Amino acid sequence: MASHVVPPRYSDAESDHPAIDRWCSTVLSGSAARLLLMGPSWSGKSHAAYAAIRRLVNAGYGAEHIAGTNAFEVARAYDVPIQAEVVMVDDVTISVDLRREAKGPRPLDPAEAQAALALQAAGVRETVTQLVRCPNQSWILIGTTEERLAETLGEGVAANILAVADVADLPARPKPGWD
Repeated sequence: MASHVVPPRYSDAESDHPAIDRWCSTVLSGSAARLLLMGPSWSGKSHAAYAAIRRLVNAGYGAEHIAGTNAFEVARAYDVPIQAEVVMVDDVTISVDLRREAKGPRPLDPAEAQAALALQAAGVRETVTQLVRCPNQSWILIGTTEERLAETLGEGVAANILAVADVADLPARPKPGWD
């Protein structure tokens, strides 16, 4: 598959998760589909999302109609490619995940860094809000838990996502041993 949409590390991604099957079938039938992939770090959420994107492209869906990005890129650009028919946003809850999963206390960031982080959080929140409001938009959002989604995006945005998306919870998997 020659697609710029799927990074090389996911070029062989496959998933037999029922939510991925439903999402792909809906998109390929010409209807909008929304999927929220949830699970702990290393549960395979990104892999499953790129497996879905691969499945679309392999079925003939034009890669030019698909945009894949992550929360850091969205926040930096304060924009999401909503013009694409299918959008995948990875690591939506990463800012909260990093704080919650830290192994010890972190020193307080300087005021400039705190301001930049607040702007990034606002960018992600605005982008996701725009995606959720587009009735004909197909998307996959990836995060860890509903609580962290609410903490990252605000309770109202999280509630809107949960109201329109099919939610798939992926179980924990063994983390790779990087000894």
